[in-house]
Amino acid sequence: MKVLFLKDVPGVALGGDVKEVKSGYARNYLIPYNIAVLASSESLKQVQKIKVVSEKERIAQMKDLQDVFESIKDLTINIPMLSSQTGKLYGSVGHDMISNAIKESKGIELQERYIKLSESIKEHGIYNVLIEISDEMTTNLKIVIHDPDQNPEEVATEEVATEEVATEEVATEEVATEEVATEEVATEEVATEEEAK
Repeated sequence: MKVLFLKDVPGVALGGDVKEVKSGYARNYLIPYNIAVLASSESLKQVQKIKVVSEKERIAQMKDLQDVFESIKDLTINIPMLSSQTGKLYGSVGHDMISNAIKESKGIELQERYIKLSESIKEHGIYNVLIEISDEMTTNLKIVIHDPDQNPEEVATEEVATEEVATEEVATEEVATEEVATEEVATEEVATEEEAK
C-alpha cells in the first residue's frame, strides 16, 4: 500500500516521503495515528508543503536534542535498588528505569532509544552507559546503582578501592610471571651448558 508520510518515522521515512508499506502497518498504525495518509492524487499535491513543515520540525527537534545532550554530558545518576545477600538486584535496571531516573533527578526527558544498554544491569556498582543521540552527540552517563540505605558516594569509594586492589593483584601476577620466566631461562641455560659438556 502506498502512503504519504505526514511526519517523520525514525528508520522508516521522513515527512513528505511517499513509500510502499505493508497494508496492516498502514491501516493499524500509520493512518489511525495520523502519521500517514493514502497516496492519492489529492494528497500528493501536499508533498512540498509537508516536506517544508517536517524540515522545520526536524530542525526544532535537533535544537531540543542538542540542549538535552549538553545538559546530560558528564552527568552522574544514582539509582537506589534493593538486592539479595549475594549482591543480585531484585529486578534489573533497564532503559526505562534510567530514563525515569534522569527525568526525576534532573527534570530532563531523554527517550529510551538514545540509551545504548547492551543488557540490563543486575548488580550494585558503577556503570558507564552510552547515550547516543546522533553520530556527533554521544556521551557516557555514569550510573551508580546502590542500596537505598547506602550513600552513593560510598559505592564510588568501594569501587575505587576494589579497582586498586585488582590493579595491585595484576601487578603481583605480572611480577610472579616474570620470575617464573626468569627461572625457566636459567633452567634452559643450565640444560644447554650440560649438553655442551
